Amino acid sequence: MSDIPGRPTLVPSRFRPPERIVDAGLAILLTVLIGGGLFPENRVEHGGTLHWQRLVAETLLTTLPLAWRRRWPVPVLGVEIAAVLAEGAFHDPAAAGLPMMVAVYTVATRCSHRTALLAAGVASLALFTEMELAHVAVTIPGAVSRIATPAAACAVGLWVRTRRDYVEQLRETAERLSHERRLLARQAVAEERVRIARELHDVVAHHVSLMVVQAGAVRETVDAAHPSRPVLESMARTGREALAEMRHMLGVLRLEDTADGAGRAPQPGIADLGPLIEQARGAGLPVELRVEGTARPLPPGVDLSAYRIVQEALTNTLRHAGPTEARVLLRYRPDALEVRVSDSGRGSAAPPSGGHGLIGMRERVALFGGELVAGAVPGGGFAVRAVLPLGGPATLQG
Repeated sequence: MSDIPGRPTLVPSRFRPPERIVDAGLAILLTVLIGGGLFPENRVEHGGTLHWQRLVAETLLTTLPLAWRRRWPVPVLGVEIAAVLAEGAFHDPAAAGLPMMVAVYTVATRCSHRTALLAAGVASLALFTEMELAHVAVTIPGAVSRIATPAAACAVGLWVRTRRDYVEQLRETAERLSHERRLLARQAVAEERVRIARELHDVVAHHVSLMVVQAGAVRETVDAAHPSRPVLESMARTGREALAEMRHMLGVLRLEDTADGAGRAPQPGIADLGPLIEQARGAGLPVELRVEGTARPLPPGVDLSAYRIVQEALTNTLRHAGPTEARVLLRYRPDALEVRVSDSGRGSAAPPSGGHGLIGMRERVALFGGELVAGAVPGGGFAVRAVLPLGGPATLQG
């Protein structure tokens, strides 16, 4: 059962009745059970017929307060203790013991550990006092029972509370980690898109600038009355407008990324893989580079993306694969460049968080309409394979 609203239990909330109904049902059930045991016809105890009005009052005093046990656990326990003492004083049949144990359990689930232990001790003392008032001889089994029963009720309540708090802590931790994971994923996607957009913008701006310069140069070589001059003027004007818009966009992107320090430095490419691989080797990762096909100049966007994919894959291998060696394969196809980076580690070169580096790789490959596959390979290790078409949507011919 759940004693604190909003706390998770093993039973889904949609299948649990309201706590008030549960407690009211418990009070009614105990009233019926205890009343049925106290009022058989011609019941005689202690040498005389029990006065039924007093029994009714004692039964109701014992059971009905349990309907409010979660709201006022300590006062309800006090009422139950008073009912036990009343039974002893009037020499009535012991019927309040079970409701008092329920009250002790409730105090243990809702109050402090100190209060729970105190409640168990007071309940045990009340049971001994009841025996004294009823002039019942104290036996060893009876004494053990009056000590062990409240202690057991308290122990069960404390266990339920500890378990419930543990489940609640797990739920809160899972929610926090899930929220942080979503934030990190969104942040990684946003940062990677900003970086990719900035890099591709630099490449595009370079080519558009060449187009504007060439259009202007051709325009100067034709007469003012030539039919192509207005077209050339329009090309140059449109190119300048596009450059202005792109530079404005670049300014916005760089405001969000001023700490990156990239500036206008030349962007790396396939030709820069040598120093990158030497860095990985210097960090303790043996790397083998193999090139298949005829190497040829690549569009700047493809060249940059291929370098970044190799860089990210080697970084992931260094971070997550453990003792291993890596292999880098560049395969020049007629219509695409295939990049494959594999290692012989334990098959977990992808970050445990789900792979923010892989997110960036997929973003880069998607810009060119390419394909990226990453995962563990049979026999151990991890592999990343990217195919970058040379005529994809974002490909820029040099």
